[in-house]
Amino acid sequence: MANLTLGKSLLALIGLATAIGPYIADWSKTHVLNPNWPPHARFHNGQTMSTGLFLGTLALYYLFLKPASPSTPTTTNEKSNANHALLFIHIYYLPSLSGILYPGALFVDPEFGEGKPQVYLFSFLLSVAWLGWWFESRRLSAITEGKKA
Repeated sequence: MANLTLGKSLLALIGLATAIGPYIADWSKTHVLNPNWPPHARFHNGQTMSTGLFLGTLALYYLFLKPASPSTPTTTNEKSNANHALLFIHIYYLPSLSGILYPGALFVDPEFGEGKPQVYLFSFLLSVAWLGWWFESRRLSAITEGKKA
């Protein structure tokens, strides 16, 4: 991919994790294949997995989107696209972290132990996304400042 910078690479990695990670984590005996889950729970799990796929794909699309207008500076487009990628990633992980706030919710079904792996994993993924955005923002700012000088 042309122009694959450190910032874009980190954001793309999290976009990819957002798109395929739910399928890796949830297509298992603890979720989709869990015989104790009622059909409606499976429906919502499928909904969540598809949401991750769509948001991760949108993040990747915007991250590598070519400028629509030659009159808009490339750095402005790239900054906007990086912002969109970060937003789409957050739209998946922040609501996922809020799931524990609902009555009767647990991070892990009792038959599979205790803990809260989502808190650590999702916080890590969001941190890497922010790091990627920061690197990309700094790179674009340096280009913009260089053009002004």
